Amino acid sequence: MKRLFLVRHAKTEVIRYDITDFQRNLKDRGINDSNLIAKKLLLKNAIPDLIISSTANRAIQTANLFAENLNYPNEKIIQLDKLYDGFTTHDFLGMLDKYGENKDCIMVVGHNPSIEYLAFNLSREFYDYVPTCTVIDIEFNVDKWNEIEARTGKISLYEFPKKHKG
Repeated sequence: MKRLFLVRHAKTEVIRYDITDFQRNLKDRGINDSNLIAKKLLLKNAIPDLIISSTANRAIQTANLFAENLNYPNEKIIQLDKLYDGFTTHDFLGMLDKYGENKDCIMVVGHNPSIEYLAFNLSREFYDYVPTCTVIDIEFNVDKWNEIEARTGKISLYEFPKKHKG
């Protein structure tokens, strides 16, 4: 069994003229949402063996907050520029196979629309909206990452901040 946590980065400051999109940081709400959702994962013992993140500020900040809450060493987060621009599903699966050797559970922190497309392309039944700081857990009944095929995963968890706010 392989588990994939797809995470959309948390709430970010608006686009400004003095910084690039890549440089945007989390807002206080994004920090709070990341802590909230990561703690929900911890309570469910949904802890990754590996975290891979986009190198954009908002994504790596989200990944670091998840890592801290899940007792995962921040220095072991793999940062990939390619996650900022987006992968094809085939390339994404190749990345999981490359970095996921001997790992059963991988968390990938990235951006929309890529996270939404991947959830749709990798699972049998995902048709939901992916707000900021959403986590989608997809389980695959395979022994190796390179055995995953499109539309074969089962959604086992779908968490987002507003689900837990009044």
